[in-house]
Amino acid sequence: MRYAISDIHGCSKTFKLALSEINLQPTDELFLLGDYIDRGPDSQGVLEMIWDLEASGQPIVCLRGNHEEMVLEYVAGKRDRYEWFPQPELKQKTLNWFASLPHYHETPGYILVHAGLNFLHPEPLSDEYEMLWARYWYDDMVKNPDFLGDRIVIHGHTPAKMLSIRKSIQLMAENQYTCIDSGCSQEMEGMGYLTVLNLDTQEGTFVRCID
Repeated sequence: MRYAISDIHGCSKTFKLALSEINLQPTDELFLLGDYIDRGPDSQGVLEMIWDLEASGQPIVCLRGNHEEMVLEYVAGKRDRYEWFPQPELKQKTLNWFASLPHYHETPGYILVHAGLNFLHPEPLSDEYEMLWARYWYDDMVKNPDFLGDRIVIHGHTPAKMLSIRKSIQLMAENQYTCIDSGCSQEMEGMGYLTVLNLDTQEGTFVRCID
């Protein structure tokens, strides 16, 4: 099976529970769509869980989110301050890992990205800024109707209520997109869930935040 998760945001206990809920198998493919850090209580714990999965040989693809990008910008002197920063003993490993993360990934039937795609660009996969920061881009899809073919865009970044995410997943084959950020780290009404999307069955599992 292929599973996609986005915007874990430091919720390590919920992330662990979500993997248990889907009974992740060593042969399953896991796609993580960025924003592993900030907001939740255990950003470093999330990273270490991911690194353990990588070390175990789990088929896993991790994308860059805007929060990882902001850490890199801070280190490069392009940002004045940033709330979260790697533990000193893991600083270089963490920064190197962030810098290695791709902006998007293609798997049969899908394009996976953190935030979205710029359909106003003749080559949407060349606009890395929008992959990290785009919001409210669905209406632009009609401007580049041939780009997707039969592929579906899976993204996070813009949190929505769980019921809205559930509806979006139900319609994703028709719409050719869905957001899977149900605000795991958010305390707003209707949010506070980590969504796991099964790309093969097109079904979502919604795990209530326990962090």
